[in-house]
Amino acid sequence: MQYIVLVLAAIVLTSFLHASIFADTISLDKQNYVFGDVLVISGKVVYLDGYFMGLQILDPTKSDIVMIDQFLPKNDGSFFKSYKAQGTKWSEDGVYTIKLVYDKQTYEKTFQFRKSLTTETSETTPTKPSESNKVIPLLPDSTTPKTSSEITSSDLKSRIQGFPDPSKSPKYYFERYANESQYKDWFDGTFPDSSISQVVGYKPTHIEGFPDNNNSPWYYVDRYNTEENYRDWFDSQFPSQSIYQVLGYPDSFFQKVPDWVKNNAKWWSSGLISDSDFLKGIEYLINEQILIVSNLSEPEKTGTKKIPVWVMNTAQWWADGQIDENDFLKGIKFLIQNGIINV
Repeated sequence: MQYIVLVLAAIVLTSFLHASIFADTISLDKQNYVFGDVLVISGKVVYLDGYFMGLQILDPTKSDIVMIDQFLPKNDGSFFKSYKAQGTKWSEDGVYTIKLVYDKQTYEKTFQFRKSLTTETSETTPTKPSESNKVIPLLPDSTTPKTSSEITSSDLKSRIQGFPDPSKSPKYYFERYANESQYKDWFDGTFPDSSISQVVGYKPTHIEGFPDNNNSPWYYVDRYNTEENYRDWFDSQFPSQSIYQVLGYPDSFFQKVPDWVKNNAKWWSSGLISDSDFLKGIEYLINEQILIVSNLSEPEKTGTKKIPVWVMNTAQWWADGQIDENDFLKGIKFLIQNGIINV
């Protein structure tokens, strides 16, 4: 009898912990924000080893995602994240919603947002880091900073997350640097020992005009991956170098599907997040060029918005490691070309 009571107590305690996994510890630094403010989100959860926390910020209609992220809480269950309310997605005044997913629990918190009186350009200049939080490339397995002569092209391209964007050509950045004084000031402050051509440009090769600064790195990588004749030509000309080494970019810049998207796929296939939430998340990732789907044709008008069962199965198999990312992307491509996902 005592054993049964202990078991029941354990079950009740476990249920209580899961029911209160978010408790009341999710907080914002304030409740009202304007364009350009930084939202600080913090809290504490019942820590589960290896479980990622998913975060979405939704617009006032909850029909569009303005920010998406995924991260691991600390070992004590605490987390601290900050996001800047800046960009074209932050376009409406109203009540925005933060949606958090952890284990099998979801939590929502709202805040008030209004646009600032100042206008923004279509593409903002990255925030200039302060001297105290600049990212300094380190030597492998060492805490000793590299000298300027030791820093490679790949190091420079890894210093600021998302910069430079491999979908944009070096020429695009050269023109911004030449024509936008604010952008030039940001760049010079962030890369004081490097020129714009060193950071975003291609190094000359033995083939004149290759790579061409008018073409983006993605242009070359996509051709290499999809055109057999082009790949054979490249390999014959650069037998000891990869396409990434010739372009001067780390291969991680060209990952089509970030690893953490697997968690979203698993949550969706298990019913933890809805079809609508999954589709909005995928749309956001594609539109922000975080997830790359190439060789798309014009969407077809099918008259239905129903997701085929095989697409959900594909997402689950990919999340479980049974198929590769290309098979997963075939399902996403189907959703786009049938008008189920709008990009």
